[in-house]
Amino acid sequence: MTTVALVLGWTWVDGGARLRCWTDDGALQSLPLIDRLSLRILPGRHCTGYHDGQRLRPCPSGASVARGSRCRACTSRDAFRPCMTCTGFRCPPLPQAMLSYCRGDHHLYLACFGDELLKVGTASHPRRHQRIIEQGPLAAARVASAPGPQIKQMEHLLVQEGFTETMRRARKSALLQSAMTASEALERVLQATETLPGLLPERYHPHLHPPELVPQPELARRSRALPVNPLHLEDDRVVEGQIAGAVGHLVFLDDGDGCFTLDLGALRARWIELDPRGPRRRAEAQLGLF
Repeated sequence: MTTVALVLGWTWVDGGARLRCWTDDGALQSLPLIDRLSLRILPGRHCTGYHDGQRLRPCPSGASVARGSRCRACTSRDAFRPCMTCTGFRCPPLPQAMLSYCRGDHHLYLACFGDELLKVGTASHPRRHQRIIEQGPLAAARVASAPGPQIKQMEHLLVQEGFTETMRRARKSALLQSAMTASEALERVLQATETLPGLLPERYHPHLHPPELVPQPELARRSRALPVNPLHLEDDRVVEGQIAGAVGHLVFLDDGDGCFTLDLGALRARWIELDPRGPRRRAEAQLGLF
């Protein structure tokens, strides 16, 4: 039976990538990407809904979107929106559920994706592994733990010292072709960890701890040796192939003619038909993009 689903994004569970989707009956599903993948991209982009502070909700109106993944109404409803730009120094008013989340245990991490720039980021305690693995770094370590506001403050201060808090998907994809080894990336992370006491005011030092390394899934390690040939996604095109690897937002598919990469982020806000029937117009690769 063919399944039609609206893609919210991707995650990693038990060492494998998954698509997070709304099915056409409004159920939230996490679809494991294992063995073989076959999907058709349906026309248009649609709102992926919002988080009410306790759980995800579908868009009440099923609105179309020209860009991004949320309509204006769902963007304003989303409980996480005030936290996205908060630095922890002056937290906005929050509903009780979000206040409990904000003040709960969070982690600060450093990640290297294959170049000289190191990313600093935060993760809630329940997602302390997932959050980092979803991004697909070459090496990463958690370096501090504290309530959310303190961790956000530390992140903000380290950005002022030259760390980056953003790493675009295109940049991550390009760095998969980096000559840097995992050992070299890890060494950069560990060296940076040693500098943190000198970069942060003394009041944050009790939150620092020895680096806790984040092991990379076998599927991700295997992907480092695969070519990055992105698929060009168009309406009604079918993407299919044997899953040869996955790292962060990328899934590597072998369709018999070669190995190509599917950017799961490009599927966000798109309706897809899994295991489609009928004629197939295959997606084409953008050879040489990276």
